[in-house]
Amino acid sequence: MRSESLYLIMNHSLTAFYQAAIEHELPIAMWRVPNSTEKQAIVAWSNNPQPRKLDFTQQVAGFAFSPFINRDGQATLFIKADVYFKEARQPELMTPLELVDQPLWTSFLASYQNNSPRPLSTWHLPTQAKTNAFYNQAEFCHLVEQAIGYMRSTHLQKIVASRAIDVPLQPTFNLLHLFELLCERYPRAMVSLVSMPQVGTWIGASPEILLTQTNSCLKTIALAGTQAYHPEQPLPQVAWGQKEVVEQALVSEYIRDLLQELEVTDFVENGPKTVVAGNVVHLRTSFTLEAEHRRLARLSNQILDKLHPTSAVCGMPRQEALDFILTHEGYDREFYAGFLGPVRLHGQSQLYVNLRCMQLQATKAVAYVGAGITVDSNPQAEWEETILKSNTLLSVLPLAS
Repeated sequence: MRSESLYLIMNHSLTAFYQAAIEHELPIAMWRVPNSTEKQAIVAWSNNPQPRKLDFTQQVAGFAFSPFINRDGQATLFIKADVYFKEARQPELMTPLELVDQPLWTSFLASYQNNSPRPLSTWHLPTQAKTNAFYNQAEFCHLVEQAIGYMRSTHLQKIVASRAIDVPLQPTFNLLHLFELLCERYPRAMVSLVSMPQVGTWIGASPEILLTQTNSCLKTIALAGTQAYHPEQPLPQVAWGQKEVVEQALVSEYIRDLLQELEVTDFVENGPKTVVAGNVVHLRTSFTLEAEHRRLARLSNQILDKLHPTSAVCGMPRQEALDFILTHEGYDREFYAGFLGPVRLHGQSQLYVNLRCMQLQATKAVAYVGAGITVDSNPQAEWEETILKSNTLLSVLPLAS
């Protein structure tokens, strides 16, 4: 937000901010970054954000929401930070001065300050319902077998197969309660809730950084390999199988080659090491670069263009793996395995891969999970991995009713 912004300090909640956005048919993004207790949200005055290419050299603050298929980067939806909310000891509401005299702001503010009880069972729904791949065990294992057979007959090293899970919502389901529960349960995750007219509503708790950038530092990570987390076992003692080690090495190699292709040689690589992500652990390698801001902004644009969709959600080589997914997976992932996060807000951009997520429909939620397939994969083990990952959300969902 710019320095000429108006600051209003009011003792109201994130719930009130969300309700005001929904009542005015406005897009809203809410999030809590990893290792923080601070919940933030923004609302844009335009109820129909148009697809655009994200540009880190621009100074506009907002929230990016990208689908899995984002050709030439042109399909990213950008929720401009026309109104900003931060939930702190005393909640903070902020909007640019030029918006204060507009009727919409007056109406929005009145709704925000309304203390009367209101139902919390509403959210923006998509204009068109999509067909999802609700694979059963045999069908998903067959998809994995197809991927393994295809890799053995080609030069592909990895394909990420995914599926959707249909979950009925109870009449007492409370979306904001689910958001709060995810923040409590997964302090190391990027917890997000994005709701836009016509587009719909998505909520998730992602463990995977795509790209973060401050005025002096740029970071991305390679995250792959999954197994159940056992709190009694020290992380350095977690043993990894050959399939997971190879999968993580492939993702790291891809990022390393990308940085070298961009002639970035002064990055610092750290890992791989075992990290916790909710009820599972992954192998993670981080890549960090410190430089002056203008160079980082240009590099962020270049890295984003070449990194999304990452090999962790698509495969390697990327285009060939993507072709297999589009031919065999049988449904549109939409925003699952896309990316999201605040951009140019308080001098920082934080994009995360949209994993461990679900889409809210009128009476049900659709959760999405995937597994990285290599020639060493076991179809039954990959099915069990998707069940393990699905528990990130599905174990919390009943508590929100």
